[in-house]
Amino acid sequence: MSNKSIIQFPNKKQFIITLPKGIVLAKNWKQGDVLEFVIDNKGDIVIKKK
Repeated sequence: MSNKSIIQFPNKKQFIITLPKGIVLAKNWKQGDVLEFVIDNKGDIVIKKK
């Protein structure tokens, strides 16, 4: 599965990444879920639902 996102910086305090709908549906994430972003030992970003 290949998806693209654009990083946005609207308020100079934090960045925003829009997750593609296909990924959200595949992971069964819902609005209001808390996601944790971790950088693994290879430098890859891993997103986990808390």
